[in-house]
Order: sequence, then C-alpha cells, then structure tokens
Amino acid sequence: MITPDIYHRTFSRLAGVVLLLLLGTPAGWSQEALSLQGSVQFAIQNNPQVHKAAMEVRKGEQLVKEYLSAGLPQLNGSSNLTVNIKLPTQLIPDFFNGRPDELLPVQFGTALNTSTGVELSQLVYDHAFWLGVKATQQLGAFNRLLEVKTQEDVAYNVVKIYMQAQILGKQRGILQANIGQLDGLLRATELQVQQGFAKKLDLDQLRVNRSTLQTQLQNLELQYEQSLRALKYAMAMPLETPVVLVDTLTDEQLPDLISITEPNYRNKIDIAILDQQTELLQLQYKRTQSEFLPTARLFGNYTVQGQANSFSQLGNGQQWFDFAYVGLNVRIPIFDGFRKNARLQQDQIALAQQGKDRELALQGLEFQYSNAFLQLQTSYNNLLSQRDNRRMAEEVYTVAQKRFAEGVASVTEVLSAETARREVQTNFLAALLQYRWASLDLEYANGKLLQFINQ
Repeated sequence: MITPDIYHRTFSRLAGVVLLLLLGTPAGWSQEALSLQGSVQFAIQNNPQVHKAAMEVRKGEQLVKEYLSAGLPQLNGSSNLTVNIKLPTQLIPDFFNGRPDELLPVQFGTALNTSTGVELSQLVYDHAFWLGVKATQQLGAFNRLLEVKTQEDVAYNVVKIYMQAQILGKQRGILQANIGQLDGLLRATELQVQQGFAKKLDLDQLRVNRSTLQTQLQNLELQYEQSLRALKYAMAMPLETPVVLVDTLTDEQLPDLISITEPNYRNKIDIAILDQQTELLQLQYKRTQSEFLPTARLFGNYTVQGQANSFSQLGNGQQWFDFAYVGLNVRIPIFDGFRKNARLQQDQIALAQQGKDRELALQGLEFQYSNAFLQLQTSYNNLLSQRDNRRMAEEVYTVAQKRFAEGVASVTEVLSAETARREVQTNFLAALLQYRWASLDLEYANGKLLQFINQ
C-alpha cells in the first residue's frame, strides 16, 4: 500500500505562519488551519451527502421497529352508534294466529343501537414475518455500507482537491522565490550598468522577465484561491471562511513500487454492498416461498352493546348487555392462480442478475486497479526523471549566476537558465501531483482510502 509522506509537524506550523503572512487576513477574521486529515474529517461531519446517508441509516432503524410491531400484540378499540330511521321488515310464518302456512311481516330491533368494545390479537405463526424481520435488519446493514461508501467518495474528492491546492501553493512559493532572486539580479545589474560593466538592454530584459513572472504569480494566486474555494465547497464549508493549508507535499523517501503491488480490490466496499444486496434478494426469495405455509393468529373480543328506542332509555342503564369471545384464526393458502409461483420466478431471475452485476463489478474493479497501478508506475518514473532534471537545472542556473557575477556570461544566459529551471520546476510539480493522484486512485481502487488518509 502506498503511504503518504510523513509531514513534519514543526515545518507545517511554520509553513502555515508563512502563508498567513503572505496572504494577509482582514481585520476581525481568523483563518481556519486545514490539514489533510482535518479537511476530510470536516467534510465527513458536514457534507450534506454524508448527512443524507446517515439519515437513511436512521430511517432503516425505524423501519425495523415498524416491521417488528406487527409481531407484537395488537389492541384496538371501537365504538359505534346506529340510528334506525326505519326498521327492516322480515317475513315469518304466522304462528301467532295459528296459520303457519302464511307469512306475517314483522319488524325486529330498536331505533337506537350502540356498542363499545376492544379486540386483542396476537400473531402466533407466520414464517414470512420472521424472514421479513431479518430482511429489514439486513437492510440496516446495507444502509450503513452505503454511508461508508458515501464517506469514501466525499473523502476522495476532498483529498484530490487538497493535493491540487498544495501543488499550486508550492508552485506559488517557488515563483515568489524566483522573483526574489530576479530582484537581486536586477539590483546587481543596475549597479553594473551604472559602472559601465553591463548594458541597459540587459537591465530591460531583466525587467521584462520580472514583469512576466509577476503576471504569472498574479494568475497563480487566482488559481490558488479558486482551488481553495473548490476545497471548501467539497467540504461543505462556507465559501467566505478564510483558510490556510498546513500540510505540504514533499518528494523525499518515495516508496518502492515493489512493496505496493498486492491488489486488494476484492475487499472494496462496492463488493460488500453487492453481497449485501444478494443476501437481501435471497431473503426475498425465501419469504416468497414461506407464503405457501399457513399462518395462525389468536384473537379475543369484549363488547358492551346497548339497544333502545330513545336516548333516555339508553341512559337508564337497563338496556345494556355485554358479550365476549376468543378464537384462533388459521389461514391455509390453497390456490392463488399461480401468483406466488410467478413471484418465485421473478426472485430467481433477480438473483441471477445480481450474480452478473457482481461479476461485472469485479471485472471493473480489476480494470480500475490495474489502470491505477500502471498510472502510478508511469507517474513514478516521470517523477524520478523530473527530479533529476530539476537538480540539473538548479546546477545550470547556479553556474550561470556565478559566470554572470564574474562577468563572463550575459544576462541572456542567466535568463535562459532561469526560464529552463522554472519550466523544470513546473514540470516536476505537475509530475508530483500526478504521482499523488495515482497513489490516491490506487488506494481508492483497493478500498483503503480512509486508512490511507488517516495514516
């Protein structure tokens, strides 16, 4: 696994102080000192996408409670009042007059009927219910995996922007140092012109070069500020908050590529998410199968009923009667028009599709890992080459300065060496950024991004 450079804490603090002095701070404002880990932690704590994922976890916990409630005792009360405006008529044999062969119309009942009661029921056996409980618990684990995945994606974005801002900050510091060196050369050349040892054309060339560098520095300042705003946006930090980066990039002690070649992408959280989905689909298949089994439920009821022809009769308490009952309800599925069989076929197809999705995901992760490692090798070799070029360019520039001070070299030679050195410095920083990004991509492909950041 690629490990990031160990940042020296003392140097980081000094770098932060220097940046504070360079950038300046409006009165009444305090700057946020952002380390790489601190930026990631802030993003994870404040990014709305992470908040939404955490809310989904909490919602899943409540879903489990909701589903479990169906297996607890259910108690319901009911009350109703019926006013019979006209009683129904029934035809019965006329036993009253001794003519049973004839039908006599009669009306039964009272004008008012009211009842109040409670009913208690308890699930005794339902295999589908317990499989559903297990599925909702698995759904909670699935949502927690999605939360970690969201945190990983947010962290990846923040780290990538942070590294880019680091490179721009380092490039700005180098450009400022180059301008400082050029200013020293300008002062020396001005003295040589006054003493007749140099031409005014040499001085003009230096001034033009300094003006070009100053313009580049101004543009770099804008790019750096833009990268800081992008970082704050990715962190969900208010854009108006002044910040300063305290971690610096270094090319010292680059790791040996042989020690980081072991792939580990099969442990990536994307695979864990797919495996969790597979478990959910398997539970759904078993739940559909369980619908062929009978279910049983106990129930009991107690009701008080009142009957009268007026409200005053109901109020005297003489017209009220109660009754109660208990029972067991057993439901046995017999035939549903092959509905459950069709659902079983759908569940089987969904499981087969999930297997193909996992197969495709593994192929994609293998490609992502191999591509990231090849990119790391390329950027690593390029970085080593650019580091050698930087060393040689520094030596050439030092020799040119010495020759100019001894009067055996022209300003053009010094400017040419300075331009070449600046180009090499820019190329080196670009190679360093590509190497850091490739390292990040490799850890992301291996599912070790959060561990990579927290080292």
